[in-house]
Amino acid sequence: MTTTRPTTPYETAAPAPGFDDPTREAQSAFRAVLDALSHPGRRFPITGASAAPQPLGPELGALALTLLDDDCTAWLAPELSATPAVVTWLTFHTGVRVIDSPAEAQFLLSTDAESLPRLDSLAVGTDEAPHLSATVLLALPAGGSSTRFVGRGPGIETSQIIEVPSALSDFATLWNHNTTLFPRGIDIVFAAGDTVAGLPRTTRLDPQEV
Repeated sequence: MTTTRPTTPYETAAPAPGFDDPTREAQSAFRAVLDALSHPGRRFPITGASAAPQPLGPELGALALTLLDDDCTAWLAPELSATPAVVTWLTFHTGVRVIDSPAEAQFLLSTDAESLPRLDSLAVGTDEAPHLSATVLLALPAGGSSTRFVGRGPGIETSQIIEVPSALSDFATLWNHNTTLFPRGIDIVFAAGDTVAGLPRTTRLDPQEV
């Protein structure tokens, strides 16, 4: 007699929808990311994927739908990888390959800065192929603690206040090292509320004077 293995709810239920208007919303979100990385520290509006499962959330979900595809790899922070609906939604809508090693991932997704690996453990690409570096997609909770820096570099006319989650370990030291690696180095995209902000590898950060 053949025994059928019981299926779990997330295996039988269809994943939640992605964008309501995939072409228009993906183009809009991609423009927001480009603007954010071209103008470090400035916030740009983004339309979230309203049906994205928690704890991924609409804004981080929109970034995933826009930037991930079946040619790239992604590492998910524990709060995301432990939620089957999130993994199913991401792989169904983007085709991305979810991997266990953050050091080998092209994208890292997290809703908690404390769950991210150290920045110096991530892929920074090579001089010949700097695009093989990692991009961190990090959702910021409302009211979370942050450290303010003064940013300077390409895309910033004089200086720009940039807020970074205080929970990022040794951030100032690691980021200063990251900027010395150019053209190699990682980039970060922050999602907060209905906006995104970028921190590319070309931006130098100094502590804000009190």
